[in-house]
Parts: sequence; structure tokens; C-alpha cells
Amino acid sequence: MKSILLSAFILFFGLESLSAQMQRTRAVQDGPVDELFLIGSVAGMSTVTNLEANNMNSLIMHNFGLVSGGLEDFYGLDQGAAVRLGIDYGVTDKLSIGIGRTSVEDNVDLRFKYTVLRQLKSDKVPVEVAVKGDIGVTTQKNNRGFEDFTFSERLNYFGSVMIARQFNGKFTLQVAPMVSHFNTVVIDVVGQPEPEHTHFGVGFAGRIKLGVRNSLTFEYLPVLGERTEGTKNHFALGYEIETGGHVFQMFFMAGQWFTEQHLLARNTNDFFAGDFRLGFNVNRIFSLGKK
Repeated sequence: MKSILLSAFILFFGLESLSAQMQRTRAVQDGPVDELFLIGSVAGMSTVTNLEANNMNSLIMHNFGLVSGGLEDFYGLDQGAAVRLGIDYGVTDKLSIGIGRTSVEDNVDLRFKYTVLRQLKSDKVPVEVAVKGDIGVTTQKNNRGFEDFTFSERLNYFGSVMIARQFNGKFTLQVAPMVSHFNTVVIDVVGQPEPEHTHFGVGFAGRIKLGVRNSLTFEYLPVLGERTEGTKNHFALGYEIETGGHVFQMFFMAGQWFTEQHLLARNTNDFFAGDFRLGFNVNRIFSLGKK
């Protein structure tokens, strides 16, 4: 009898332990889908990918003149570079904040990104959703009449809702309704219609995984409705690779800017007509402590 009771005891707790292990396995399989995008932006457009808590991304964004300048301008490399230096910090696993400065018009921007939903492996949540806000200020004083602008007149804004899904572990597609607004717009040519202060658009971004550490990417920002005369929809096509704590991104892009409000409202180059420029981003992720 004792042997029977002992055998039953071992069998019961053995099954209980196995059941617990199976439950833990199922929980892991039903976790969030990792790396819909490799990093928080493609070329200039942000992605749903957010920083983990206490992680910091130091970011150098670079592009040159138009490749269509030909050999005389060494395919844009002699035309000088537009540079944005930025830092983003993960306050929590869902919220990150950042600051950056773009050399064009000395624009300083403050931004945040908040993850609303994570895509789950079980498809109980089929998409990942994040919201982004950005406020910029033009600090330049010696061009286009900026010296006469007040602080409020120098401000520009951007907001978007990013919705993304990874398909088959290889392809990610993101759709992002967005809006940009400039408190002040400047007429560059006498007689030109007044530029629009506000632009609405839907941004598209995608990633195709080529391997564990590299992928092809694209971004496209078409404007919906009224737009400033002479502006074009921004497009970029890129390649990215991860090497340890670095993510390197190389791309051809139409726009000169790295802030979406400017790409949406101020781009005058048509990528598909050959008006694009070479650019690259260098991302370095640092862990600043435990969660």
C-alpha cells in the first residue's frame, strides 16, 4: 500500500510539474513579436520599434546633395551634408523621449514615442501600435528673415499613429496617419502662392529581413489633400545591418530632412525622377542600468 501511495504521489507531482512547464512554454510562445523593425527609424520616418527601459540610443543621421549633380559634384558628396545628432532614452518599456538638432535651419526637436499595443506571436493582438509626437524650433537667425521671428513663430509640430504588422517573421509593413504644422511659412519666390501651414499624410514603411542581422527597408510619405506648391512626396530605399550594439543604415532618400514634419511639408525632390541623395544613419544602443 505504501508503495502504491508513493507511486501515486510521484506521478501526481510529476504531472503537475510537467503541466507547469507546458504552461510556461505556451506563455513564451504567446509573447510579443520581437524586432518588427531593427531600430526606431528607417531613414527619416519613425517606426513602432521602441527602446527598452533605461536604454539610450545615440544617433547620427547624415545625407548629402543630389546624386543627379553628377561627377562634377561627385554625385552629391561635394554639396555638403545635412546632419541630425540625437539622443533617445527609454523611460519605460513603452515610453521613450528624445532630443535632436538638425543642421538645416538649426532645427532643434523634442519628441516622444509611446507603445500602445504589442503584436503577439499567437495573433491575439495582430498588430503593434505606437504614437509619436514631435515639436521643433528653428534657431537659425541669419537666413530667410528668421532674425525677425518670435519664439512662437519658429515652432513646428508633428504627430502620428503608427500601426505595423510582421508577416511570416520576414516582412514588416507599417501604416501611419500623420499631420505636420508650421506656425510660420516663408514665401521663397515673389508671387508664389502662400505655402500651407498644415499638411496631412499617410506614411508607409517596410522591412524585408535578408538574414539575422540585415534587411532592406523603405519609407514613403504621400501628402493627402492641400499641399504647398512645388513639393513632392518623400521616398527612401535603404539597407541596414546590425553589428553588436550598432545599427548602420545606408539609403537613398529624396528629402533633405530627418524630421517627418519637414519631409511631409518641405520636400521638393522627386525620387523617381532621379532626384535623390545618399545618406546613412549610425545608431548606438547603450544600457544604462537594470529595469
